[in-house]
Amino acid sequence: MMSYVETANNAKKMLLKEFEKEYREFFGEQKYVFGRGNVDSRIVLIGEAPGHNEVLKGEPFVGAAGKNLDSFMKALGIDRNELYITNAIKYRLSRINESTGREINRAATTQEIKSNVVWLQKEISILSPSLIVTMGNIPLKTVTGDVKNMNVSSVHGSLFNLRITGKNYQVFSLYHPASIIYNKNLIQVYNNDIILLKDIIDDFKKQKN
Repeated sequence: MMSYVETANNAKKMLLKEFEKEYREFFGEQKYVFGRGNVDSRIVLIGEAPGHNEVLKGEPFVGAAGKNLDSFMKALGIDRNELYITNAIKYRLSRINESTGREINRAATTQEIKSNVVWLQKEISILSPSLIVTMGNIPLKTVTGDVKNMNVSSVHGSLFNLRITGKNYQVFSLYHPASIIYNKNLIQVYNNDIILLKDIIDDFKKQKN
């Protein structure tokens, strides 16, 4: 006989499978990568959208993005299997480079972000985590639904409450790890935010114990 925890875990997995099916039907033919990890995790990490390597392997944050994630988790003192990892947009955003003829990543449009708001919030409702960590502007705008006004620069490094389908969630926003490669001025800011996030996660672990 399954325990309550096992029953709840299986229910979440079934709901996520249904979610993936409905998402595919809504957005049509795309290169999809859905969330992976511990469905019972108290922490959900949200990136922007899958890239070439993620599509090849069928999971988020692999390749160069995976190296960023490994460094991120090492700094926090957590393991990948302690998290549920997903993206705000579940399909690759790409365009053809006119110079090389190769397919490359591109930024999400405002309409693409708006179209994914209800879907990301539905995924969060299924997972029901204690803490949502967004990495970059796209997941922040998508999970809050505030596409016009919400920016990492104004909320990074602090917890704020977010209500989704009648339930309150705590959100912690980070700059995207790739941003510190292009803007060296963000390195210290990012590192300080990681320290703050580690303290928050440590508190969650203490509450669990």
